[in-house]
Amino acid sequence: MHRSPALASIALFLSLAGANELLAQRSGFIIGFGLGVGATTYTISSGSFDSDRQTDVGLATDFKIGAQVSPSFQVYYLGRTNWFNGGISDDLIAAGLSAVGVTYVLPSAPIHLSGGIGFASWVDICVECSGQSYSGVGLTGGFGWEFADLWLLDVGVTYAQPGDVDMFLGNLQSDLFGEPLAALDKRQVELGVQVSY
Repeated sequence: MHRSPALASIALFLSLAGANELLAQRSGFIIGFGLGVGATTYTISSGSFDSDRQTDVGLATDFKIGAQVSPSFQVYYLGRTNWFNGGISDDLIAAGLSAVGVTYVLPSAPIHLSGGIGFASWVDICVECSGQSYSGVGLTGGFGWEFADLWLLDVGVTYAQPGDVDMFLGNLQSDLFGEPLAALDKRQVELGVQVSY
């Protein structure tokens, strides 16, 4: 009865050691894809209008391409997008981030810690209209567990305020066309599976 926890602990230690041996051999070019579920919580402000905080759940996609510069350090371009029906008119929304990302792999376990900063976007994909898009600066962070060679269970968070970078153009648009700039405050959480080569 008491042997099974000890055997499980030994098996876990050996699997972690084996995974770290594989990680230690990696270097060079990397490319990765991810798919999962994402939740986006946001508010929309436009002129005197401020919406209540809304939360929508949808598909989360992830793409990265870059380099493994050492056994425990990666630098890459990161594209992360949550797709869901929401916004003011319940259209299809693509809430994304294009960023420079870095990942650190812990030396004692196949755990990945990641972060990035870049260009955040909010695109309202409307069939009947031209759609609206807003942009700004976004931050992302997360952690992952490499449960098999090349496969990672990943949890990521993103914070952005699309609209801030376009403030000057938005004010110009408001002056010319009478349309106030919309500003968003969005936070995203993604849970997904990634594969990297």
